[in-house]
Amino acid sequence: MSRGGVLVTGAAKRLGKASALAAAAAGFDVVIHFNGSQAEAELAAAEAAAHGVKAALVQADLCDVIAAQKLMDRAVSALGAPLTALVNSASIFEHDRIESLEPVLFARAMQVNGLAPAILMQGFSAQLPKAARGSIVNFLDFKLANPYADHFSYTLSKYALQGATEMAARALAPMIRVNAVAPGYALPSPGQSDADFARLRANNPLHYGAGADDVAAAVAYLLTAPAVTGQTIYVDSGLRFETHREDFAFR
Repeated sequence: MSRGGVLVTGAAKRLGKASALAAAAAGFDVVIHFNGSQAEAELAAAEAAAHGVKAALVQADLCDVIAAQKLMDRAVSALGAPLTALVNSASIFEHDRIESLEPVLFARAMQVNGLAPAILMQGFSAQLPKAARGSIVNFLDFKLANPYADHFSYTLSKYALQGATEMAARALAPMIRVNAVAPGYALPSPGQSDADFARLRANNPLHYGAGADDVAAAVAYLLTAPAVTGQTIYVDSGLRFETHREDFAFR
């Protein structure tokens, strides 16, 4: 029996895809959102459908406010039914520091990582049938618990989403639960060697490199945990307990 439908943003690749597949395995019909990665999105939809659920695709550029505002209605239309869950996974991750802050980059990070998820939470609440219960999971970052100087705009946008998560959990109760996951060093950066990734990912208090499946399992739990709201699960093997002066890419 279907648990209803879930929209997963940024679901063509990486942690978004892993989350979409975990939701499908848990019995959710899945709407795969993508921007430019159509071939990867089609593959993700096929893998989701293999779990015996419905899978649909919706393209949207979350840098575009109007596109973000229309995305929820388009996802409902693509699936042919109201949604019962939302996973805000899509984000942009561009390097800057306070010394190199540029207004355009800052605004782009806030739009995609902060405003678009808030718009989608608003739209999700509006489309949820009155008698239904819904669930939202937002993607944060382990570094919010112990920040370092790199990726200044990205980090501030995630702080904004962290605040929006807690506020929405209060505002949308009792019908909608709102939670978050904060992944650690789960996947290699583009162009990073396997050896370098392996060296860095297990450098944490547990000596265990949490991967995409660990993050996706936390997402699936939060989607289906009826008594949990306003919580953030850090899937980082304790990495947030260690102080870092710079991003992994520079070590």
